[in-house]
Amino acid sequence: MDWDGKHLDLLELAGLRDDLEALRRRALAGDPAAQFNMGVRYAEGRGVEPDLLEAAKWYGAAADQGDAMAQFNLGLLFYQGQGLPRNLVYAYELFQAAAAQGDVRAAAGLAALTRELSAEDRATLGLAAPEESLTRH
Repeated sequence: MDWDGKHLDLLELAGLRDDLEALRRRALAGDPAAQFNMGVRYAEGRGVEPDLLEAAKWYGAAADQGDAMAQFNLGLLFYQGQGLPRNLVYAYELFQAAAAQGDVRAAAGLAALTRELSAEDRATLGLAAPEESLTRH
């Protein structure tokens, strides 16, 4: 892709071509895009040994700065119980934060997750109990 006559490398812009140590330095300096990409690297084992707990750490750093993709990915780890204990309340809160920013995957995850919440989880989140089906007698 060209931009103003210069080749534009979308993978480089996304931080996916960065050498690992340069990416790590940017992530440690607080760059949420670099933090998200470190999470991806650890989740997928790209240039590092796969480590979902380490991925969650990096997603969490980016999510704390409002990165919707990181919020969704971290929510998914909590939902699936991968690398972290399964926690539907945390998953719900993270999906909700990402969905509020327009992440359609998070909105779909939120809808699906809502059906799985226990009464205790619903109370923790301040959600009403699901409506009972109405039947005629």
